[in-house]
Amino acid sequence: MDDGGHTALNPSEGIAKEASKRVDAASARRGEPKFHLTDEMKRLSTPWFVALTRAQRIDGDSLPAGVILDAAAGSGIQLIAYGRELERPVLGIEMDGNIAVLCAANMYINSKEDELQRSMDRVIIGDGSDSEGAMTEYWNSLRQAGTRAHPPIAMLHLDPARPRDAQNHDIDEMEPSVASILEGWGDQLQSGPNGPAVLLDLSPRLGEDQRGLVEANVRMALPGAEFTWEWLSQGGGRVDRLSLWIGSLASDAGHRCVRMGRKNIIAEIEGTPGASETIVMNEPPPYGAHLTIVDPALVQSGLQGAWLEQAMREDSGHNWLRLEGRRPMLIHTDPLVDSDEIGGFVVATGEIVQHRLRPPELHTIDQVASSVAKNGIGKITLRCSLDPDVHPTIQRRLDRELKGIDGSKGFMVDIDLERPSGTQSLYVVCKE
Repeated sequence: MDDGGHTALNPSEGIAKEASKRVDAASARRGEPKFHLTDEMKRLSTPWFVALTRAQRIDGDSLPAGVILDAAAGSGIQLIAYGRELERPVLGIEMDGNIAVLCAANMYINSKEDELQRSMDRVIIGDGSDSEGAMTEYWNSLRQAGTRAHPPIAMLHLDPARPRDAQNHDIDEMEPSVASILEGWGDQLQSGPNGPAVLLDLSPRLGEDQRGLVEANVRMALPGAEFTWEWLSQGGGRVDRLSLWIGSLASDAGHRCVRMGRKNIIAEIEGTPGASETIVMNEPPPYGAHLTIVDPALVQSGLQGAWLEQAMREDSGHNWLRLEGRRPMLIHTDPLVDSDEIGGFVVATGEIVQHRLRPPELHTIDQVASSVAKNGIGKITLRCSLDPDVHPTIQRRLDRELKGIDGSKGFMVDIDLERPSGTQSLYVVCKE
């Protein structure tokens, strides 16, 4: 589009046939819809179950009349989920014409003929920040198809592209930029009961300073709009999605952490973020005390304190041993409160039954297995820092050594003890 113009694609059988020549439609998992995706699109696209759950959590009554816009639509998976759950027409904008064709085909093969709102779905090839040009092309396309309506924008979604293989991300690296999209569409957005509805799907690698810059962009483009940051985890020891829910999509709390399962939400907590302190251990933790590893997304959201208030009984003693890395760890005197909302953010929790001065090694597998079995453990998961080259092998051999042993599940963690001679690693076995 050398002239900066826009071209509208109407999802149709013809476009679906064209897409099939380029790449076959396939489901990522059994029972999920089929989509035309190149290998690169598979890497970048939001998983269907995440997109669908997100759409299901939006209250359609909070949105004004109009269409749902994705200003960098990509494969269209998130837009399709919005259209299906909210029963609204959807409009995607995509700069890459090849991807736009696949997006339009995905819309078509996942629509039903009797859905009236689907006749207003479009994909526009062009600059996502040029709201005037995109809306003019959209309305012209509707008119050419016999629809005289000029639907406004009810909600804006943006999931900008970001560089691969970077440990940290900068908002200036995102395309299209958050600032350009908000500035371009701010005046086009209809206002719901609590202002415009905007959802920014951002890199989970954005640090606090970068999130502050995003907030500044929002305040400039949408003055007075409230917003809620959301950290979403799928339980893999990291934050999988970071998003900002703005205006009519925001909740009363500024921060939210969500633990997502394979199909639905396992646990969710909202609140005000707060700082926590860790203690330094000089002596081994006592037998009978409890250790809990929590989901790192909970700590990154700043809501570990709010979670702790719900997870601990009033008379229970507790301290954080570690708040950094993939295994934030808590030591406490009594078991956690038994609740799905509490347990959803727990990776592992158990009672301390053994201390070991050395890590498991290939030549000590039988000794480790024998000692944990004596403590009533029939399967143990190594959640300690080991050489990644041998960690899987040690775990497999331990599993094989303990096969047939009748006992509880357990796990092993490493903690640092500060001794006069220096830092010493202690390996602690816990019975779940």
